[in-house]
Parts: sequence; structure tokens; C-alpha cells
Amino acid sequence: MKLQRVIKLFIPVFMMFTLLLLPSSILKANATTQVTQQPTTEKSPTYITSFQYVNGKWVGKFDYIQWYFGKAADKEFLKDCKCSKEMDHAPDGYWIRNVNPKIRTFTISDNAQYILQTRDLYQIKWNEKVTRNQFITFLKQQDTHHQIPYHIEVKNGVVTKITQQYIP
Repeated sequence: MKLQRVIKLFIPVFMMFTLLLLPSSILKANATTQVTQQPTTEKSPTYITSFQYVNGKWVGKFDYIQWYFGKAADKEFLKDCKCSKEMDHAPDGYWIRNVNPKIRTFTISDNAQYILQTRDLYQIKWNEKVTRNQFITFLKQQDTHHQIPYHIEVKNGVVTKITQQYIP
């Protein structure tokens, strides 16, 4: 009789403890499991304001811009333009807006890709992969009064690819 009473009391108490303790042990197991996140890649149009070798690493300074092409360029141009009604579209089919003064600094990957659309005034070479040294030479040859836009890819805070934007 006493044994039956103990069993009747033990089973509900055991069930309650199991129900209370089981979720917390599952939560602990989930809390210790690490979720592997994919590296994030950010792609941005930008001007390059500096490209230097600093403390054993290549470092670039980038001024993000907004790049518009086609009908989007016409729309944004008309928003920004304080010109006469004769101008109803973006000149040359593109429009660049640069309103944020923030300059971003990134380390350049040792394995970064450099892609140019042109290397001289007489011939366009589309998507030409060049070395870092060729890219630096190209940067040094550019007219300082005319900025060229680039598209950069930044993976986990490091630039992995720089592509020149062709401007007609």
C-alpha cells in the first residue's frame, strides 16, 4: 500500500521535473552550438581617394558615391539639376551623386583582383585583369581634376576586388 502511494506520488513529481528540466537542457545545448555565418560581401560604387602601403599592408581610402545609369540617371539628374528646362536627361546617360562626406578606410587583400576598362586614351580594353602594380601605375596616371568611379567588393572589412567603371 505504501509502495503504491509512493509510486503515485513519484510519477507526477518525476514528470514535472522532467518537463521543467528538459527544455533548459535543450536550450543549453542550443546555446553552445555555434552558428557559422557566411562572410558578408559588400559591393559599393566609390571614388578612390588614397591607395598606399602602410605598415606592411596596402590600404585604400574610399569615398562612396551613388551611380545611376539610363532612365534612373535621368530621374536623379532632374532631381539634382538646377538647370534650364532644355536639359531633360542626364548627360552621357549616367549620373553620379556624392553627398556623403565620409571616407572609408579598408585594407586591401593580398589576393585582391584589379579590373580596368581602359588603360589609355586610344583603346578600350574591357574587363582587363591587371596586377596591383599595373593598377597603381594606372591610378598615378589619372588626371587629378577628374575622378574615375570604381566598384569595390569588401568581404569582412577587406577589399577583395576593385573594378573601374567605364565612363563614355
